[in-house]
Amino acid sequence: MHLRPTSFFFVATMVLPFLASNEAHAQLGGLFGGGPKIETVDTSTVAKMLASQRAAEKEAKEARKPSPAANFVLVDVRSEAEVNVSVIPGAITKREFEQNREKYSGRVVIPYCTVGGRSGAYAKQLAKENVSVKNYKGSILKWIDAELPLVTLDGKPTHRVHTYSDRYKVPSKYEQVTQ
Repeated sequence: MHLRPTSFFFVATMVLPFLASNEAHAQLGGLFGGGPKIETVDTSTVAKMLASQRAAEKEAKEARKPSPAANFVLVDVRSEAEVNVSVIPGAITKREFEQNREKYSGRVVIPYCTVGGRSGAYAKQLAKENVSVKNYKGSILKWIDAELPLVTLDGKPTHRVHTYSDRYKVPSKYEQVTQ
């Protein structure tokens, strides 16, 4: 197939503005190169890290000892509207992380979002600041694909999940929120 110059111009004028848009950047993040290479973690790894930390905290409590600090921090980089619906248990918001960075110094930061684009961009930003970071690729959509629990910001269990857009499918166990 050969595109005439006018066809190419038409396609370019339709596609390029989208790629430059905030929505494209939010969803595609660092897919088009630039910046440091970021290591990723998967759902199984994140779930095991969180479970191990909860077990260590429970053991310390039973022994009447101080809870050990985790060697990582899970950071939800989604918008306020999204995190107000639900988060992964044990996660903190980006706002909380940014306001208390010294508290998390020396820990591996694991950002997540809806699919991994925004968290990937944030991970690159942190890596440029010499922060140890790994991106949770697949993010909250992979978490719910595994049918793992969600909580509200005050720690109450929920099955509601904000998916940024209704183009994503969620397991029937969850209620999809897009606004």
